[in-house]
Amino acid sequence: MRFETIKYMEWAKIHQVLQPVTYDLSNSAMAPPVPADIGVTAEDASWEGANHYGHPELKDLIARRWGVKPEMVIPAGGSSLANFLFAGALLQTGDAAAIEQPYYEPLGRILEALEAKVHFVPRRREDAFQPDVEAARKAFEKGAKLLILTDLYNPGGVHLDRERLKAIGEAAAKHGAKVLVDEVYLDALWEARPPIAATLGPQFLSTNSLTKVYGLGNLRAGWGIGDPALVHRAYRVYDYLSVLNSMPTDRVAIRAHKNLDRLIARARERRDANFPLIERWVASRKDVDWLPPKYGFISWLRLKSKATSHTVQDLLRKKYDAQVSPGHFFGCPDHVRIGCGLAKEKLEEGLKRLGKALDELG
Repeated sequence: MRFETIKYMEWAKIHQVLQPVTYDLSNSAMAPPVPADIGVTAEDASWEGANHYGHPELKDLIARRWGVKPEMVIPAGGSSLANFLFAGALLQTGDAAAIEQPYYEPLGRILEALEAKVHFVPRRREDAFQPDVEAARKAFEKGAKLLILTDLYNPGGVHLDRERLKAIGEAAAKHGAKVLVDEVYLDALWEARPPIAATLGPQFLSTNSLTKVYGLGNLRAGWGIGDPALVHRAYRVYDYLSVLNSMPTDRVAIRAHKNLDRLIARARERRDANFPLIERWVASRKDVDWLPPKYGFISWLRLKSKATSHTVQDLLRKKYDAQVSPGHFFGCPDHVRIGCGLAKEKLEEGLKRLGKALDELG
């Protein structure tokens, strides 16, 4: 195994946390709630109890919410860890795997760390960022044991077409492969959310967390869902890492899962208030275009001028006390990604500053 620097993650930790700006358009999640919003008490800090193969109450809450059996659930430290656990349970050095392209860098780095031979499944703008089914089929024919997709697509924000997903799943099943769908944004479809991918057949795996839609990223409370045999192997991988979850984290996560409807309503209110600001801003610009996402908190903007994600980001931070997520971390230096989960007044002012930077560069 090899662990190269995840450049996006390093950038995010430094620029979003250690050296923050006032107008941060780069955050892709809902702003966090306060502990009182989910009823956290001092008792939740207790580390007593047994959660060695997942806290039973937490697994039950997750299973009932997403329509699966508890034995299909593995709680983990964020969806990032759940993704690694599943990939580590499936792949050995030199195995073939596949991932959508463009892709969220930390997902691709998992396959690199496991020293897999990587194939790519394009998600093209002209296809509304839907995955290329034929490319997925070819990847499985070439031996890919795992394909990683995101839904909502990160960075494009579009919902993964279910017919395409089922066709990809049929190809995976034919070759004994798995399709992992990172669904960390999927709950932002609100009542339109379809059943999760893991309910479509044993070839599918789903991962999620309380991060993006619910705003609890620092809690590191995620989970994976898949067939029980693979979940069993994923627990073996966990034994090499942190062994088990933090019990206080699990207790707070249980509080959150019991209040998901309240957190969903809070997130929906914020999205409904903020997303029209981005729509109006994009409509006012001649140097930016996009495929407007119907759901979620992220927007993928293409730069039509000579500006690049490098030059935009540098100027925003140096002169305008603002920032965006640079597209070069996704392999697309002609794009930037922005989020709408921050406070409305911050988003509005941040967009103004982004506009000034683009005017200056254009």
